[in-house]
Amino acid sequence: MAPTHERLPDPKRFDPVRFPGTAGDEAWPPPRFDFEAAWLREQGLAFERDAAGGIGVVRPFAHLRMVVDLESAHQLFDIEPGTRDFRLLRLIPPALRCVDRIQPGDPVPAVLLDDDAELPEDHHLYAATSALVARLAATAGEEGLALADAMRRVPPGADMFEQAVAQCITQGGFSMATMAPLARRLQKLSNAHARVLQVAAAQPDYSAMERMLRRARDSLGADRRWAGDLLTRALDALLPQIGRPRQTAEWLLAQAGLAMRRESPIDSPTRLIREQEGYRDRLLDLGVFWRRLAAAWLAVDPDTTDRREIEALARNALRRLALVPLYRMEAGS
Repeated sequence: MAPTHERLPDPKRFDPVRFPGTAGDEAWPPPRFDFEAAWLREQGLAFERDAAGGIGVVRPFAHLRMVVDLESAHQLFDIEPGTRDFRLLRLIPPALRCVDRIQPGDPVPAVLLDDDAELPEDHHLYAATSALVARLAATAGEEGLALADAMRRVPPGADMFEQAVAQCITQGGFSMATMAPLARRLQKLSNAHARVLQVAAAQPDYSAMERMLRRARDSLGADRRWAGDLLTRALDALLPQIGRPRQTAEWLLAQAGLAMRRESPIDSPTRLIREQEGYRDRLLDLGVFWRRLAAAWLAVDPDTTDRREIEALARNALRRLALVPLYRMEAGS
């Protein structure tokens, strides 16, 4: 898989994204969810994502939990569109793609601040290891089968491979010289796939961006003053294309999973590791170019946001969609 970095511009300098409603010198997102409204600072209040993908607001009294659409929650919570609390609320959905729970005062996830991604979390490591065990059971030789069988009997965690090797040596009679190098190579492969899963899970909320763009188009189209103006026409041209980042991310993740299941010798997984690293790099590129813009679209209120700010976001989206290498979907690319 050929790297895309050489054919892409520097994302930090590429058409900077400004969040609607921010002052000219205001850095956004801020480092913390420091709401100003008193009820949003209540002890025990939290935001979580439920199993269906909705956002749950957990209140401290009587364990009350309500599921709300945070794209319109400002109306329920009586928060003025465009204010700082409004923009902080709109950061909650993308933040909950990175963490399980957000409370007032919590730090904004590093990935939304364009910091380097953290090491894969345990659940991604476990998912990647499970995929590898299934692959070993289907295609590996005697040592690989023994290692897969041992890994099924050890508890999940970062030291799964070490425990499995110890079982193969003490209970299966395999030699350290045989099992240890095999385990090291396979652990590198498992970690490479876990990084793919981590980056895929932290992709921007493309679907929410698409919904907000459609709402903005519908709001402008419903106003006879703007029904046929240039911005409305630009949004009409943008709508059929805006799903491309989401579709590309889904395709890359699916290809990474298929590669882990493909029937081929796995005792020397160097090529497969490079393939997983290539998928991770492409997902990273995609996220870096779209994360800030996707979050900025969520800061739009279609009925009150200045048309010039919507126009700037639309221009940003069109420029990013013109970066052809980001969206290649050919096998082996």
